[in-house]
Amino acid sequence: MAIVTFWNDNTGKIGQTHSAMAIATHMSIDHNYRILLMSTGYKDTVTRQGFGLDRTTTTQRLFKTGKTSMELESGIEGMAKMVAANRITPDIVPTYTKLIFRDRLEVLSGPKDGSLGYKRIYESCQDIISVANKYYDIIFVDLNHGLEDESTREILNLSDVIILNIEQKPSEIEKVKKLKETMFAQKLLILVNKYDRKSKYTVKNISRELFEKKDILSVPYNTLYAEAVQEGTVVDLFLNPRIRKLTGTEDRNAFFISELKRAEDVIDYKIQEIQMME
Repeated sequence: MAIVTFWNDNTGKIGQTHSAMAIATHMSIDHNYRILLMSTGYKDTVTRQGFGLDRTTTTQRLFKTGKTSMELESGIEGMAKMVAANRITPDIVPTYTKLIFRDRLEVLSGPKDGSLGYKRIYESCQDIISVANKYYDIIFVDLNHGLEDESTREILNLSDVIILNIEQKPSEIEKVKKLKETMFAQKLLILVNKYDRKSKYTVKNISRELFEKKDILSVPYNTLYAEAVQEGTVVDLFLNPRIRKLTGTEDRNAFFISELKRAEDVIDYKIQEIQMME
């Protein structure tokens, strides 16, 4: 019953989708939450590619249901049609998702071809999220960048937690300073994408520059994960027992996993904190 939105104010590709996929997948394995990962992007190839949504991997065959290929392809476009017909209900949402882990993780990727008209689909996303929020414990929304679109602002307003995705450079720090004056400060968590801990712009130094008391999160760049996204084997990577048993921070793969764990713990605590205030 919480909406966690990944968002940024950049114009380029900064790794936001990779971070959202990694955190949602890892959290779904570690926690007994029913999670929906929803992308709003037009022709969202990263999510579809990373989870192998256009094919069936060995791991996914273990978790598949009786959904037909037609149902799987309809995705967010099919749900937008249900919104337009005023027929969307919480229990119908899973019909249009791709099951990754039963009772743990489902994915609703962005439109593949925009045949319904992308603007119309995007405008329906707020209604889809509101209804889905009655069915899932957590909805991770991989939201379009910027603040120009009214639908983007509406989804940010609707969100319980906003993960502000930034790059590891000084211009981003100045940008965040300005955004913090206008954004939803109580909802905000900052996340550094493709994090390089050898850079002088570490999370500690960024925190110091921003006078930020809350933890700044990071998803380190990781070669194994980048390759898994390209190969459609993200699920297999996170289920690999050798990867899951890694500890410490010296090993780069162990550091990647430990930062995902830290991020999910902070997000989980933030959700509980907000819910206690309601």
